[in-house]
Amino acid sequence: MSGVLVPSRRKTREFVLQVLYAADVQNKDPQQCLVSLHDHFRSNEEDEVKAQQVMTSFARELVERIAQDLDIIDRIIAALSHHWKVSRMTRVDRNILRMAIAEMTGFPDIPGKVTLNEAIDLAKRFGTEHSPSFVNGVLDRIHAVHGDSPGKLHLEEILTRLDETATKD
Repeated sequence: MSGVLVPSRRKTREFVLQVLYAADVQNKDPQQCLVSLHDHFRSNEEDEVKAQQVMTSFARELVERIAQDLDIIDRIIAALSHHWKVSRMTRVDRNILRMAIAEMTGFPDIPGKVTLNEAIDLAKRFGTEHSPSFVNGVLDRIHAVHGDSPGKLHLEEILTRLDETATKD
């Protein structure tokens, strides 16, 4: 080991949430914001070391997956958030949900319940007083659809299953 500390996934998720928030505010691709934030930290040697620690493959892969699948992730969020348009949600809630959905569907080594609990913790820390229950409600429905199986469902399949359950209600 080179002596460089690798941050916990929790710290990495906090960083990714900052990247997504910045991308949302600037209406940019999250991958561009990831690079911009990394470049910003290069101006200070101490900050650059911290940025390098956070720029793990987990952070890059998570941001890449969100950027790649943003449209369908937002369609899933819209299907599950009755009476709320994705554009009207708080930026924090919207981006926590985006991150958690991408993680639940794209990282089979992370149990869905872990992702759900981490998302709720982020909502408690950075959201409004209503954020944790809102995030929990949306993600719990997704977790119910796909569970913790090692063969994660594709986003299109989740959307199809959600549509099927909506027509049964």
